[in-house]
Amino acid sequence: MSQEFRSKVKNIQNVIILGSGVMGSQIAAHCVNAGLNVKLLDLRSDDPDQPNKTSEENIEKLKKMNPAPLALPEWADRIEPGNFEDHLGWIEDADWVCEVIVERMDIKKEMMAKIEKVRKQGTIVSSNTSGLPISEISEEQSDEFKAHFLGTHFFNPPRYMKLLEIIPTKSTDEDVTTYMSRFCEKILGKGVVRCKDTPNFIANRIGVFSMAAMMPWFFEGKFRAEEIDFLTGTLTGYSKAATFRTADMAGLDVINHVSENLYPAIPDDERREVFKLPEAFKKMVEEGAHGNKKGRGFYKKVKGEKGNEYHVVDPDTLEYEPQKEVSFESAEKAKKEFKTAGERLKFLVNQDDEAGRFLWKIHCDLLLYSANRIPEITESAESIDRAMQWGFNWELGPFQRWDAIGVSESVKRMISEGKEVPDSVKKMLDSGRRSFYKDGTIYNLATGEIDQLSPPAKGAVTVAGLKTGPNEVWGNKSAGLYDMGDGVALFEFRTKQQTLGFELVQSVEHACDIVKEQFQSMVIGHDHENFSYGANLSEAGKALKDGDFDQIKEAVENFQRVAVGLRYQPFPVVAAVSGRCFGGGVEFMMHCDKVVAHHELYCGLVELGVGLIPAGGGTKELLIRAMENVEESEDADPLPYLKHAFKTIGLAKVSDSARKAKELGYLRESDMILMNRDLLLSVAKNQAVSLAESGYRPPAEPKIKVMGQTGKSVLDVTLYNMTEGKFASPYDKILAGKVAGIMTGGSLSEPQELSESYILKLEREAILECFQDERTHKRMEHMLKTGKPLRN
Repeated sequence: MSQEFRSKVKNIQNVIILGSGVMGSQIAAHCVNAGLNVKLLDLRSDDPDQPNKTSEENIEKLKKMNPAPLALPEWADRIEPGNFEDHLGWIEDADWVCEVIVERMDIKKEMMAKIEKVRKQGTIVSSNTSGLPISEISEEQSDEFKAHFLGTHFFNPPRYMKLLEIIPTKSTDEDVTTYMSRFCEKILGKGVVRCKDTPNFIANRIGVFSMAAMMPWFFEGKFRAEEIDFLTGTLTGYSKAATFRTADMAGLDVINHVSENLYPAIPDDERREVFKLPEAFKKMVEEGAHGNKKGRGFYKKVKGEKGNEYHVVDPDTLEYEPQKEVSFESAEKAKKEFKTAGERLKFLVNQDDEAGRFLWKIHCDLLLYSANRIPEITESAESIDRAMQWGFNWELGPFQRWDAIGVSESVKRMISEGKEVPDSVKKMLDSGRRSFYKDGTIYNLATGEIDQLSPPAKGAVTVAGLKTGPNEVWGNKSAGLYDMGDGVALFEFRTKQQTLGFELVQSVEHACDIVKEQFQSMVIGHDHENFSYGANLSEAGKALKDGDFDQIKEAVENFQRVAVGLRYQPFPVVAAVSGRCFGGGVEFMMHCDKVVAHHELYCGLVELGVGLIPAGGGTKELLIRAMENVEESEDADPLPYLKHAFKTIGLAKVSDSARKAKELGYLRESDMILMNRDLLLSVAKNQAVSLAESGYRPPAEPKIKVMGQTGKSVLDVTLYNMTEGKFASPYDKILAGKVAGIMTGGSLSEPQELSESYILKLEREAILECFQDERTHKRMEHMLKTGKPLRN
């Protein structure tokens, strides 16, 4: 990065968002989540008493949106509202101006002219347009303005969708592009894909093509919508929302608008006619069937006998009818015989049945179209795959799909069917290369060279990357231990849903013995989206069914000893956590010396839902943290803090962000929150190194103040209110009563200090009582069968 550019923009802190609609307001919210100072401007209101009415009302809407755009709803107050007439002067102090106004070129150009009049040199300006040419938006501005102008295309909803397409123009300074890529990656937590300034960039070009190519199969009556969604969902490596549910989420009006804009903009596209969407689809849009935001699209939510259910549109009448059960014999066989989406896809496209022929044909469309877009929209197959994974939530991008199917055999079949395969793909096969991805490399269809795969974020460390070298120190089916370098070991969960079974718990203990001898610190983490779903209920259920209570008792003691023992290892332990983290996973996390958490952390001590109580040190730890809050507040009454900790367990509260996890006590204020999931392991490693180098020593066992009968009485009243308010079922009341007993010291009458060991003994006694209760057995069985808690 040039010294000239660096001197002008040392660090983006002050952000102005122009346009407070659905996208603008949510981009503002996400910038607030990232700790930035944000101002949100829109048109001036006609109301003389409330000139900022438009932006103020849209900021207020953020508090009620679902999914929540803000980490905490009260953070809406951190966004300062303004309007275009009175407050464009604020741009003078901005580091970054992001334009998110109406998708009309004339209006955007007019706004750029206004921005240039007040911006200082070096201020970065970007447009969030999803389809208009980026270079044309700024073409009438000065060279200095154009050098600092580029496209930043967020995906909706911005907090949750990983993809951000960065679109520089020919005039954009390369340093600006690099700086914004790193800023959006590190500070906003985005998966950045660099795109060429071509119509609809990468994700929407490929994604809308994929949807459009499938529509005739539905509108011509060959398949029902739910059948297409079944075949193009997680079964074959698409997203959970599949095809038509994704369309409903995106908005059918938006898809129609994108297609109509694309068609005239791509005269040389060999599949241009695909973007002429079926007349019946256009009629749906005209009649207001715009998807989820209007309550109906391909699907419509209706009230049924058993609650809400989704009916599906009939392509002939455009009326809605109940869904039919979907069943394809080949698909059922694929689900039974193959574990991965790639294996299932390969099997299915080679089946000579209705499902197989459909999947083969739509993949021919997708794969050939994607290959033909290189180098038009990007030089990189990896960029196309990442755009589809991060922007449409596909498990497998187009070129990963092609590898899974088998490039060589599929190309032979395509050619035999008269399809035109791009020369670039044939050239790869002629060179002896049989797949796009291989051993950490990817074939470059634009140059014919072999490129190294790029990390998902600059500086990212992944388990997948560690596995490519001789880094595994020890491992079994449940866990693995890797050398991260610099004296740091990485402990990886390998179990299904990262559950903490008997073997994994023993593996932690064994790994710690290795780390004592060979390393200076340890990180607990992995590449999976979710940190841990908690204890392995299946193992516990089997032991109960077999009547092996000794095994249950041993498992309880082992789990608690290992989880709490993480705090007393002679080396620092750092947890790298993200996504869902429940029960025992939270207890592992809470006993680490440091936690590096992704912003999207949904964690909770939810044991009551399966008839248990937190007994891996979780109840004890929330109690300690509650009492630490009392110590930090002079002359504070401990009872409100105790009630807060009790209700957190008693109501099985789950955080909806890492920030909320701090409020609930699952994270400490000293724990770190990162916006980018891909950087968790590298930052956790750095924290582990820092702790080790600072002369780490494990803490002494603490004394814990408990409130005795005084506290128990307060918690009993709280529990009575929870029960009367229908927040707790009859058995919830019994279980929460056990938690109250632990938190107040058991049978103690007076407040006093107890050892940690004593509280842990109370935990063990309480959970073993739970395991002997038939009501717990029913809860566990119900959870294992249905995946939902039983309120008995």
